[in-house]
Amino acid sequence: MPCRGVVSSPEGSASEGKPLPHARRGGRVGSSAGAEPLSPTAEGAPSALPQAEGSSSEGRPLALAQAEGSSPLLVDDAAIEAAVAAEGPLGLDTEFMRTDTFFPVPALYQIASVSGTFLVDGQADVSFAALAQVMTDPTRLKIMHSLSEDLEVLDCHLGVLPQHVIDTQLAHAFVTPEYGVGYAALVERHLGIVLAKHSTRSNWLRRPLSPEQLSYAREDVEYLLPLWERIGAELESLGRLDWAMEEMARLLVRRPPPEEHYRGVSGARRLSRRQLAILRGLITWREREARRRDMPRAHLARDDALLGLALNEAPSPSLDALPKGLRRRYGKVLLQTHAKGRDDPRPPPRLPEPLSRRQGELAAVLRNLAKACSERLGMAPELLARRRDMEACVLHWREHGDLPPWFGAWRESLLGDEFRRRLGGMPT
Repeated sequence: MPCRGVVSSPEGSASEGKPLPHARRGGRVGSSAGAEPLSPTAEGAPSALPQAEGSSSEGRPLALAQAEGSSPLLVDDAAIEAAVAAEGPLGLDTEFMRTDTFFPVPALYQIASVSGTFLVDGQADVSFAALAQVMTDPTRLKIMHSLSEDLEVLDCHLGVLPQHVIDTQLAHAFVTPEYGVGYAALVERHLGIVLAKHSTRSNWLRRPLSPEQLSYAREDVEYLLPLWERIGAELESLGRLDWAMEEMARLLVRRPPPEEHYRGVSGARRLSRRQLAILRGLITWREREARRRDMPRAHLARDDALLGLALNEAPSPSLDALPKGLRRRYGKVLLQTHAKGRDDPRPPPRLPEPLSRRQGELAAVLRNLAKACSERLGMAPELLARRRDMEACVLHWREHGDLPPWFGAWRESLLGDEFRRRLGGMPT
């Protein structure tokens, strides 16, 4: 679930609290095929896992870091392997920090299984190979809550995206009209347990962690397994377990590669192909440089500054509108990148035009149909009737004459025929 300490916005600025010191990250230990990982470190997965028979592979006792008399943090590969060795599902959460970095700084991995609750020190100087391995084990169910930021931590730090995962927040939305319900509220509602309130400000990189932090960290995972038992049983009884698992697969994707980030810049749709080629080069440069320097994108160059530069197709555009620091440090490379984009023999196609007024009205019709369906089923309308999803259906039909691939089997069974009937007479 999202860190309830200091959490950054997507651009990396702190949402609260003072900036925290940059912390060392462990190396990347794995990679999922077919997508570029966000990991800031080099390849280097260990060739074998250590044994976990109560000692390390070299016969040393498991290394544990005692924190002010509370449950210890696991700081040894063998201890981590022992923590994930039990059969059955795993509850998982992460605590991380990010204020002035591109990559989230992992502080804790919280693990719950039939064997108990374990806290793994995300700053330990170990391989984390056992944790990465279990994350990609398709036979082990991983139970998480509001997992989007946790996925980024796993991808950046361990170089993997988990397989066979369920998000209790998402699953709950399939059995009630509520969407985005917090972990504490779900625990109280389904298990009748009221969790203690904790401070929303916490430095998870501090060592030793306080007893309050350790208690909070344990609570964040120790109810995930019984919580899933309740919600999963409801999904089974309603015949919606496959729906939830299919929707989870939609979430388990990596962010686009640097070369595709220009598509998400506000205002890019109005650019010509040549201007888009310039923008693509500038945004790709920023993405790679921000990763290389491990700094937030906006601290390097804001979207609007690079968009303004891309709009100018002159051979030697003025940089006067850019921030002084950006001009001084990167003026030469920006001009070189601009020129390369301007002369690109294969500029990207223009981005799709926004919906026309009548097409927007059709998207609203689809949204009303989807909302009514969700109300009949007693499930959260956000699963079926998000505005952006309905607009995406219209856009995809306009370009390809069919519903988008993400629409999937469960939406198809509920809305496919009616959506196709409505979209078949799409106004221009």
